[in-house]
Order: sequence, then structure tokens, then C-alpha cells
Amino acid sequence: MRANVSELLRNFPAIRRAALAGERVVIETREGNLVLTAEKPEPRTLFGALSDSIDSKALTEAESGASDEDWKASL
Repeated sequence: MRANVSELLRNFPAIRRAALAGERVVIETREGNLVLTAEKPEPRTLFGALSDSIDSKALTEAESGASDEDWKASL
């Protein structure tokens, strides 16, 4: 997709959708062309910000203090 700066400002939602869909958007300016592409975010882990300090593979039933019985649904 090609657009100029006026089109970018006027039709930003459509241009943004195109970039997020993987399309390469070229914005033509007086100084030169700008290329707008989307980067996929890195997948987040279950532990979020603490993922560096928690080793999920090392967690055991004894460390968590919960047994399988504690996790069974009761009606």
C-alpha cells in the first residue's frame, strides 16, 4: 500500500489495519519514503513480569503446598 502524509493522517485506522495485517505500507514524503510494518509482540508467559525469577519446571507439589485433591472441583 502506498500513501502520502495527508492520507496517513486522514485514513490512519485503515492504514494501521493494513500494516497489522502484514501489508507493507510506504508513506511518501518530500524527504524520502517511510516504510510502516508491524512487529509481532513476543508471547507473554503465564508468570508475566516474574518469569525471570520463577522456574516453572522446578515447581513441585511440595513447594506449592497444594495436592491434587485441593484442585478437584466440588459441587
